[in-house]
Order: sequence, then structure tokens, then C-alpha cells
Amino acid sequence: MEKERKNGSSGRRRKGKRNKTPSYYYRRALRVLKKRKRTVLAAGICALAACCMILVIWALVQALSGKGAEAEMEAVENVAGEPIDVMEPLLENAYPEVNDLINRYFAALQEGDEETLTALRDNTGTAELLRMQENSSHIEAYTDISCYTKSGLEADSYVVFACYELKFQGIDTMLPGIAPLYVCRNEQGDYYLHDLTQDEAASSYANEVAAQEDVAALYARVNETYAARLAEDETLAAYMESYQNDMMVAVGEALEEQTAEAENTQEAEGNGDSGEASGESEASSGGQSTSAPQGGTSGSGSSSSSVPDSGEFTVSETVNIRKGVSETSEKIAVCYPGETLEILMKQADGWTRVRYQGQTGYVRSDVLK
Repeated sequence: MEKERKNGSSGRRRKGKRNKTPSYYYRRALRVLKKRKRTVLAAGICALAACCMILVIWALVQALSGKGAEAEMEAVENVAGEPIDVMEPLLENAYPEVNDLINRYFAALQEGDEETLTALRDNTGTAELLRMQENSSHIEAYTDISCYTKSGLEADSYVVFACYELKFQGIDTMLPGIAPLYVCRNEQGDYYLHDLTQDEAASSYANEVAAQEDVAALYARVNETYAARLAEDETLAAYMESYQNDMMVAVGEALEEQTAEAENTQEAEGNGDSGEASGESEASSGGQSTSAPQGGTSGSGSSSSSVPDSGEFTVSETVNIRKGVSETSEKIAVCYPGETLEILMKQADGWTRVRYQGQTGYVRSDVLK
């Protein structure tokens, strides 16, 4: 009996626990809060402070990340604004139309064809034409022409380094050469040779391309072969000593003759005697290209014998260094007596490629003494 009462009371207690509602726990929590109000309030304040601290730390981290990203962006922009030293490959005979233009140009050079030379170039001065015509009288053939190209400043334009084998009249040994040219395309789709003396931007760009390693290596190979051929053939070496100077003298004489003719014509026209002056001018102009010296050794020719084919050279008189192989090309530097420049290559066209104070340019071969 006693046992049953215990079991009954125990069963009632277990049943009471099972019937506790959420409101029971709510009321109990209120009683605990009232009893421990200060403790709970302190805990709430600490929790709030902890949340605020977490928010502050998160904000600082985001701000620092933003500054880091901004700094990284500035670094990328700065790098992007600096020139990147990436060289475009030097292509050999990559453009048939460019090769055709260059071959026609050298054929006209060989013949001294003034009409074709003028048609293939956008600007050819009188002195340049006279030099080309005089040069043709010494040359038998240009052969094995190869075009090494890099892109120019504009679309469909190219910096061309035309390598060739040159045979002089009466000389058996061929001599290698290299000619820097700038090729553009006109509105009709035809390629032509652009005169860099009239385009400073393109001239500077072509000079920068010529200073790149692969182009410099090409020049070095040609220069090495050039020097070896001269060393092997004494006749060719002796001819080259006089040829460059003779050609420059002949061009100078032809220019002086043309200038004198022009002055005489103007004077005659001013005196009302234009008919007679015109006849004299026509007669003298007809013989101007044949009156120049044709080979032989001039008195100034021996001065170039002491000039090396490559390497450092100390000049004995003032030398103008120009961007291109023309008297009208922009002067980029002046080398004074006693100063040293580096000879990169003596060219068959009467100019020498040099490096002076970090700049690469050209000087007339006959003024190197």
C-alpha cells in the first residue's frame, strides 16, 4: 500500500514535469532576472561592448583593404604608363609587296633612273638625286636583296632594313650593304618610300628601332662581312678608299654647277635676256651628270685610310651627326675635334653609321678624318 502511494506520487511528479509550458520558463526567467538584475545588466553591457568592438575592427579591416587595393591600382597604372622594352620580331621577307618596292628601288638606283626614283619616293631633293645618279655610275649590280622589317608608326607602314650584295664596276669581289628605309602605303593601296627628313616623329621612331638588339645584331653581321671582304681584296679596299670621297666631290661639283646655272638664269631673266640664258642652261644641264669624275683617286681620298671600318674613332674636325643619310636630315649632335665616336658601319652610299653620346646617326664618310 505504501509502495503504491509512493509510485502514485512519483507518477504525479513526472507527469507535472511533462506538462510544463513555455510560460512556465518565461515566468521563471523573469524571477531570475529580478533576483540577479545587476549581473544580467553587466553581462548585457559587456556583450554590447564586444559587438561594438567587433564592428570597429571589421570597419578598420575593410578600410585598410580598400587602401591596399587603391595603392595596387596606382602601381598598375604607373607601370602601364612606363615604356615596356618588348621588341617586335625582326621579320625577313615577310611582305611580298614591300619586297617588290625595294627591288624596284634598287633597280632604279643601279640605273640612275631619276623618274622611277622620284615616283617611288614621296620627296627626293636635288642633292639626293645627284648622289643617286653619281652612285649608279660606279655600280654594276645590286643582288641578293633581303628585307628585314618591323612595324612602323602608322598602319601599313614598316621600318625596313634592306640587305644586299653590291658589285662595283671592274671589281670582282661583292660587298655587302644595308639600307634603312621607311615604307608607307597611300590611299590607292600602293607602297612608297617615305622621306624621314620631313617627318621628325617617324625618323625618331626608326632610329629607336635601329638601336634594338636584333637590328644591331643584323648590322654587326653585315659589318663583319664588309670588313672581311675588304681585308681579303686589296683592290676593293683601295677602290673604297677613294670611291666615297670621289662621289661626294662629284655631287658637290654638280650642285655648285646647278646653283651657278640657276643664278645665271635669274640674272639673265632680270636683264631681259631669258632666251639666251635658257639655252645655256639647257646645254650645261645636259652634260652635268657626265662631267663629274668617274672613279680614280682624288687628293682627298687618302684621308679616309686611317678611319677604321668599326670601333672607336677620334675626329680631327667638327662632324655633324644626322638622323638619316641626307644633308637635309635633322642634325642630332655635333662631334668636335678631339672627341670620340663609335663607328658602326661604313656604307657604300657615302655615309657612315655611328654612335655618339648614346645616339645613333649618320655622318658623311668623307668628313671623318
